[in-house]
Amino acid sequence: MKVVPIYEMTIYNAFLVFIIFSVIGWISEVIFVGLFVEHKFVNRGFLHGPLCPIYGFGGLVILLLPSRLYSTWIPLFLASMVLCTVVEYFSSWILEKLFHTLWWDYSKVPLNIHGRVCLLMSVLFGFLGLFVIRFAMPHIVNILNSIGMVWAKRFALIILAIMLVDVTLTVRKLVDFRTALVKIKEFGESLKTRYGKEEWFKGNTISEMITSIEAQDKSGKEKIHPQLMESIKKLQQKHPTIERFLLRFPTIRSRVYPESMNLLKHHFLLRQEKAKENPSPSPTERLVLTIPFSEISIASLKKRFISYLLLFYLKDYIILCKVLSTKDFIKTSTIFLT
Repeated sequence: MKVVPIYEMTIYNAFLVFIIFSVIGWISEVIFVGLFVEHKFVNRGFLHGPLCPIYGFGGLVILLLPSRLYSTWIPLFLASMVLCTVVEYFSSWILEKLFHTLWWDYSKVPLNIHGRVCLLMSVLFGFLGLFVIRFAMPHIVNILNSIGMVWAKRFALIILAIMLVDVTLTVRKLVDFRTALVKIKEFGESLKTRYGKEEWFKGNTISEMITSIEAQDKSGKEKIHPQLMESIKKLQQKHPTIERFLLRFPTIRSRVYPESMNLLKHHFLLRQEKAKENPSPSPTERLVLTIPFSEISIASLKKRFISYLLLFYLKDYIILCKVLSTKDFIKTSTIFLT
């Protein structure tokens, strides 16, 4: 089957190709991070669903290449490598400008550019481009041709609606994450203003400030205001939104709010170490463990696993009713745009 350039496709087919590339990218990220970085399953990407849109955009950019390159190996590899690297660099730059956060950081990887891209990932993008164009794309074109224009339009509109819900919820959480960084910085400044002249107070970083205040409170030499101690306690607690992004992006950092980010990562790592000392079954393990031994079968496990995936990916979509039925949606959009 001949590979069709993106400019020869209908808008609905092009969108479905974008979604398929995004899913392939998500699978690649999960496998790479699971095998070589975290050694466990991590739902990569910003969105709740199994999508990494950056790969979708990268794939569409590759499909803008002249069709004569699709039958080659080295030119296609080099073109995929360069184009996807450019997409990754500018995606990182745009996200940092919007949310003051560098979501992935290759600073410790050799031959990187500003920590946004590196040679290793560029080479992997080149191989992924070869796989998608030379092997996957012919089958994708065949599937799109077989379902026809009407069903392609229906599928595209349904997926678009779900994706818009996902993007809305994700943007809201990204704004919350950025707000948390700002509030932690302001909290640190208020501590420095209040206790900066005290001999026992250490104010080089927010972590040192909090540690010195907790030590002073425990010593009994100076009783710290209960409300302040309660604020410190809340800061150290687990927050689902913050936990979600720190888990998915282990190398995350912020040039604008470095101390705030370091504090969040510090408490996140402490909670992870504590969880290793007192391990609890994962959601998937709990699903298996709740099945009576006499009823265990491939069908039962498959049914439970599918139910888990539906709950895992759709739980946040239910919140959309609440988001769209209140002024929070308008408020969130306003904050994001400003």
